Amino acid sequence: MVVTVATVAALLVGARDASAHGDVDVDRPTVESSGRVRVEAGPAEHSEGEGEEHEDRFQVGLDMVLGWGNVPFAVQNLPTTGNQALTYTRQDQTPSDVQSFIVKGSAEVAEHVEVGFRLPFTFASFSPEGSASRSATSLGNLELEGEYSVPLGRDLKLLAALGVALPTAQGQEVPEGLANLPASLANESAYDRWSLSRAAAFARGYEDNALFEPQRLGLVPKLGLNYSAHGLSIEPYVKVENLIGTSTLLDTSYVGELVGALRVGYQVHRRIEVALRGWVNVGFAGTADDKVTAAALEPQVLFRFGPVRPYAGVIIPLAGPPHDNGFFGVRLGLSASF
Repeated sequence: MVVTVATVAALLVGARDASAHGDVDVDRPTVESSGRVRVEAGPAEHSEGEGEEHEDRFQVGLDMVLGWGNVPFAVQNLPTTGNQALTYTRQDQTPSDVQSFIVKGSAEVAEHVEVGFRLPFTFASFSPEGSASRSATSLGNLELEGEYSVPLGRDLKLLAALGVALPTAQGQEVPEGLANLPASLANESAYDRWSLSRAAAFARGYEDNALFEPQRLGLVPKLGLNYSAHGLSIEPYVKVENLIGTSTLLDTSYVGELVGALRVGYQVHRRIEVALRGWVNVGFAGTADDKVTAAALEPQVLFRFGPVRPYAGVIIPLAGPPHDNGFFGVRLGLSASF
């Protein structure tokens, strides 16, 4: 993946050097994978002899994904004749309706240096067959990130970042063999919050699992490029999600995932950009269920109204657990920079 990023960088540098004059005089609002919006000035806004882009120092935003699909769930079994005790059984294909929100912010603390945070919170309802529906609410893992950018030319930047996802997500995995467990031994609230986190990760296409892994600390190094010229933006990145267990109840103490993504956007109007994102998540460490490959596409549209940038997208899983569980997601977001 790193070789791929380097190759893309070389091609983009060549394209920049070979391009003719006549840039489109617009501000180019681009949304990075982290959700931060960069406002890149058009050529007419550059001072003569300068090749730097204009960027606001502070950015805040809210990213929401509405998702529908099936998740593992602890189903409450109703009492039967002669047995009045409530029990729980795991059901792997329970329909869910999930709404995940990520509050985010970032600030430029020095030249080429940014710090930021992301905090998820999620709501979900579950409708198991033959049992009563239940709802749950939970926080995800708070992520703190530092990013350093290296200009490689007027229109191209290399981005290096390190994120730390603190284990603030709530929940406990529903045991694989859970069957007719007495209610006195079941932790319904913890099970529901784990199912909720799975639903949020599925709805987001397995791109940001470190934010939705209960009882795990995430260390996420990331390398990316940001190219923007002539109304065209190209943004590849690669990151490794190192998910370290903080509880002895987990099946494995370490889960590793390699995520590679590419976003291509084009400014069709001064205030409108259309884009297509795609990513692949390759699990390389953990249990057999963790060592899977997921892929997804997301067409997007972005708008610019002064410092405010609303955007929308449709997340279409192509492979892996989100696809296998029938998930589909709709993204709505709003960012502001100042």
